Amino acid sequence: MIPGLPSDTYDFSSPVDQVRRIELRRRILTSGYMLLFAMAITGAMAVMALTNGELLLSGVLFGIAGIILGVYVAINLVGQSSKTPLLVGLLLLVLYFYLLLSGGVKNTGLMWAVTLVPGFINLYGYRAGTATLLAVGGATALILFYPEFPGLTAEYDTAYRARFLAVFGALTALTALLDSSRQQTQQLLQHLTEELEARASTDALTGLVNRREAYRAMNELERRDHQMAGRYTVLVGDLDNFKTINDEHGHGFGDQVLRDVARILQENTRVGDIVSRWGGEEFLILLPNTDLEGGGVLAEKLREKVQALSETYDEPVQVSISFGVAEGNAHEYTHGQLLAEADARMYRAKHTGRNRVVAA
Repeated sequence: MIPGLPSDTYDFSSPVDQVRRIELRRRILTSGYMLLFAMAITGAMAVMALTNGELLLSGVLFGIAGIILGVYVAINLVGQSSKTPLLVGLLLLVLYFYLLLSGGVKNTGLMWAVTLVPGFINLYGYRAGTATLLAVGGATALILFYPEFPGLTAEYDTAYRARFLAVFGALTALTALLDSSRQQTQQLLQHLTEELEARASTDALTGLVNRREAYRAMNELERRDHQMAGRYTVLVGDLDNFKTINDEHGHGFGDQVLRDVARILQENTRVGDIVSRWGGEEFLILLPNTDLEGGGVLAEKLREKVQALSETYDEPVQVSISFGVAEGNAHEYTHGQLLAEADARMYRAKHTGRNRVVAA
């Protein structure tokens, strides 16, 4: 008997999706830390400017710190969003170029750019982050060395400008190198995760998806049908007298029968249907957008195909399968209830003679 399974028994999201969510969460956390750091530094500069009597600069810096605080609060209220790193990066760039042009407090604003290097590479990865930093570095060099660049009010001597660009470039290269190693390791882990996921979701003997993957597919179909009000049908099939086949012909022959039945089921269903080995000699077929009548027709076709396998073996053997068919939708049944109904009908097929389909 197939037990119903609560929908929260498994985490139905794939490990790869989980890795991507973790990476997005890491970038959003980095965005938050960058905002807090930027707010602290800008606020400290505002206090220094106020102490020095630079009221206009102090007011501007306090205003920027307030904007940064507002953005930090907003991204925490909105929650996880893939747009957060882009928004934070644009805000930090605006702050950086303002400090570059104005000089900040006693021309110290330029050094604030050093914090952009680890921040941008963590926000966007070493490829996109390095490309962004190279663009920032090029724009900075143009501003610093272009004669009388419009808007540049800060005064930097030539040696200071050259040293800053050298430090900025070296720090960018070093951080990108370290992050590329981290990303290569992450890609290797993701590759291994995908491989493990494939193994964890596939039955080794038949190549069909296993019970866990079938539950995941049903959960996804149920979620989708809640939105689309669609119907789907489940077929539960169990090979008849399979223990006798194993006892009389050996487990090796029994395994071959299972592989052949799996091939028959797979070849005679649609691309979007889910064919799984449910356990032992049981198989489950999930048919999206299929009513009870259509499911019964397919089950009868599959039953005949499986029965015909008997003639393909050298050894005299009778291979047959009994099917239970049940139809439902996400608004009336959980997949646990639907499976229980299909399972009960399959057992009725067993008790009324085997090698038959019960769909009502």
